[in-house]
Amino acid sequence: MCGIAGVLKFDGAEAGTDALLRRMIRLLSHRGPDDEGVWHDGPVALGHRRLSILDLSCAGHQPMAAGNGKIRIAYNGECYNFREQMLELQRDGVSFRSQTDTEVLLELYLRHGPSFIEKLDGMFSFAIWDSRTQSLMLGRDRLGIKPLYFHRNARRILFASEMKALLADREIQAKADPRALAEYLHYMSIPGERAIIQDIFKVPPGYYLLIRRGEIQYVRYWNISLGEPDIGDQDVAVEQFCALFRGSVSKHLVSDVPVGVLLSGGVDSSAIAAVARESRGSSLKSFVATFGGRKEFDEGALAQQVATHIGTEHYELDIAPDLIGLLPKILWHADEPFAISSSFALYLISKEVSKHVKVVLTGDGGDEVFAGYPWRHGDYSDCGKIGLWLFHRMFKPAALLARGLPGAWDRVIRRAEQMLGYRLDIQERYRQSFSTYQTHELVDLLEPDKRTQLLLAWESNYVRSVFAEQEEGSQLARKLLVDLKTTLVSEMLTKTDRMTMAFGLEARVPFLDHRLVEWSFRLSDLLKIQGGEGKFIVKKALESLLPKNVLWRPKHGFNVPLRDWFRNELREWVRDILGSDRARSREIFQPQKVSELLHAHDRGGCDHSNKIFVLLCLELWHRQFIDDRNTFAVA
Repeated sequence: MCGIAGVLKFDGAEAGTDALLRRMIRLLSHRGPDDEGVWHDGPVALGHRRLSILDLSCAGHQPMAAGNGKIRIAYNGECYNFREQMLELQRDGVSFRSQTDTEVLLELYLRHGPSFIEKLDGMFSFAIWDSRTQSLMLGRDRLGIKPLYFHRNARRILFASEMKALLADREIQAKADPRALAEYLHYMSIPGERAIIQDIFKVPPGYYLLIRRGEIQYVRYWNISLGEPDIGDQDVAVEQFCALFRGSVSKHLVSDVPVGVLLSGGVDSSAIAAVARESRGSSLKSFVATFGGRKEFDEGALAQQVATHIGTEHYELDIAPDLIGLLPKILWHADEPFAISSSFALYLISKEVSKHVKVVLTGDGGDEVFAGYPWRHGDYSDCGKIGLWLFHRMFKPAALLARGLPGAWDRVIRRAEQMLGYRLDIQERYRQSFSTYQTHELVDLLEPDKRTQLLLAWESNYVRSVFAEQEEGSQLARKLLVDLKTTLVSEMLTKTDRMTMAFGLEARVPFLDHRLVEWSFRLSDLLKIQGGEGKFIVKKALESLLPKNVLWRPKHGFNVPLRDWFRNELREWVRDILGSDRARSREIFQPQKVSELLHAHDRGGCDHSNKIFVLLCLELWHRQFIDDRNTFAVA
């Protein structure tokens, strides 16, 4: 896996950005510790940092050229079907200088143009410069496993694997985007195309961009259309799942360096470990993070049981972090405000795992593809509507009495709606099911000026717009497709990419093989959630491979003890940060309301740890990327 960066001048002038480009790719050095390359010609410049996984020789150096030097690529990713594509090209007379997937991509582009991306099976982001047409292609994989940011103004486009590399250019003004900030406060991460910095965007999953003469064309090359499911027989589904899943895991094991698996003891990682061990026919290294003494967060015993059952070489890594020193590092690698607490564990385990292997398989995506959260993925009934109707009928006299109090009855109704879970449509109820802050809570917390700005921006929030696009399909199918396009990318995949790449460790996600994902949407709802059990078909298919207590135990997230940390070890530090003059000077939150939130959490009657974490990460992000930008930006 690698880091890429580059610039294209629209007026044809010399890019002249060698110093800036080198600064950009050095900010990505953690993504590719094995090699560095820059290339520029006329209006374009490309930069690359390499993590060597396939063909470890210098033949894999990038940016790489083809077509007598007319085509150049900077590539970050793994193409799992590159050997099949290479054989096909060789039958057509193509000779290869290396055994890299990078060279295969170049040759495919020469033959098929931009549509070559549809032939790729893997995770990737890339930039291809075609001097014949003076065009730049920026592409991203179907599910958004690998990141790609860009900034465009009237004169040029700048792009990179991570946002921090773009901020190395002082032409970009570091101002928070109101809509992205509103999204973050609700979701703890930022879904969609917008980044936290105004005028910085992400190439959407399943798209490529063609840039020529200053014009940007968005091309969607992959999507899922919802329709009537055509697989309802359990035995047929089990057989097909096993074939697709085994095929995916086998592909994800292709590497010229050692491969391991992150094993939490949960269904998804255990399934991958079992099939990977079966596929390799030799020893496989597995790793688990433990939290010494905190049994409610410790999955070491279950992971050990699975490791013993399938026969892996197992490593248990105990985590006792320096939390105060760790969080700024995590936010630096996350790029944007990112309050996903499981990042602590993944960051630390990635640091240790990178000493043993360069590639790990993870279980990310299983919940979003096969409905692993039945409490929010299951169908919503209309009981909330009925309850609210009864409330109106029973309390009509109170409404008449409240006429003399402006807004009083509206406030009562709003509170009743919150308590009853009533919303006018499914999408609002679903969105609220995974929101950390509800909108009415932000109304109380935000400073008045900021409140008006953010709530107005929130009206066009990304989850709402994606849900509105899905007019067909069952309630469950629509929710899962929204998950794939929003929280899976902004939360799970961002966490996995950034925390592993912080140590030059490549993470692969077999549950997100696009053929497996497409197949999952052909399943009947009953094969995903049955009797309140999520991922039903996955568990049935794995009964011969894994212990029943692993498959059928209650869902247990990959969590860390934030609640206790904020009441004990981190209590004073959190108060110092959120109550500081620097935090107050931003005029985002009302200081008194923040104090009340902290005090309520201390009392122990409620757990506000995620809400506090959202505020803490935002403040620490401001300090690194706004206040201290001079430490990494150039003139």
